[in-house]
Amino acid sequence: MKKFIIFRTDRLGDFLIITNIIKAIKKKFKSSHITIVGSPYNKKLINSYKNINKVIVYDKNSKLINKISIFKNIIRHNYYCSLSLDGKSFSNLTNLFLKAEKKYGISYVFNFFNSILNLTWSKPNFIYNHLIFDKFESFTSKKNLSKAEHLPSLLIKLANNLNLKISSKENYYYEIKKKDIFLSTKLFNKKIKSKYVLIHLDEKWNDIHLINKDLSKELIIFQKKINKKLVITSNKNNDFYYKTLKQNLKTNKKIIFLENLNLALFERLIAMSSFAISCHSGFLVQISGFNKTNVIDIINKKDLTWYSCWRPLNTNHKFVFKSNSKGLITLNNIFKNIFNSSKKF
Repeated sequence: MKKFIIFRTDRLGDFLIITNIIKAIKKKFKSSHITIVGSPYNKKLINSYKNINKVIVYDKNSKLINKISIFKNIIRHNYYCSLSLDGKSFSNLTNLFLKAEKKYGISYVFNFFNSILNLTWSKPNFIYNHLIFDKFESFTSKKNLSKAEHLPSLLIKLANNLNLKISSKENYYYEIKKKDIFLSTKLFNKKIKSKYVLIHLDEKWNDIHLINKDLSKELIIFQKKINKKLVITSNKNNDFYYKTLKQNLKTNKKIIFLENLNLALFERLIAMSSFAISCHSGFLVQISGFNKTNVIDIINKKDLTWYSCWRPLNTNHKFVFKSNSKGLITLNNIFKNIFNSSKKF
């Protein structure tokens, strides 16, 4: 039995982009044992995967004694392959000491004094990379990115050193349970009953111009233009704009609020929608790489290059800006651009 350990100590979307790698490992190495080192944010999602044998939760905010305990737990085992796919300091340090026949990792590249000397520095640094990894791929940090570098493709290139033969357009992998199909169908039949567009509202909407004042009006106009119901999802959203929106639309039968859904139901609702809209909700965007869901991603224009590094390649994914070099874009224009983008699906 070949033992693999994969480090992904960040968020939901970050884990989803490596699920095709996990699936390919299980397919090629049929009796393999896979350990994922995850985070408090993605542990529940990781635990839902049957083909993952063990989950170790690393919390960067925990006490030093807890971090040492996790470190010792990892390095006492022997592995066939370690994949350090998050570029985090803990993951790289642990890879220096753990025992594995093959070690692959991601290195984040930073530029400093680039306007004067154009010097570069990587994390881990070049010598350290060669010291701990048999193979590594470099990815430029957000502040220094001049053009999009597609991170999921880099991770696949790294993992394909195991001869996995994964395509960069291959679907992400998500395990759908029969009970979730049943529950989502029941929810649809009870509350939605027709074609709909899903809009996920979270704290990333807060910086949109006049969000508190105009969102209700713009959603009503948008709903009439697309002639479909709107399903508004949120998770423990206590923002003022959201409370105001709920109050203003409480009698509107065409706009439905579904709050605090578990991930499995949320995934099913995204999959069943005509298209989904969010201010770059990582899970919503990346799960489209499993479902081939149409997605509209509302971002600041200055972040276009960065978010392009993460977009799924196998689905219709459109960017709409909430700000540009001239400043904030009005809600009216944002929804006009959303409507125009949706016509291309």
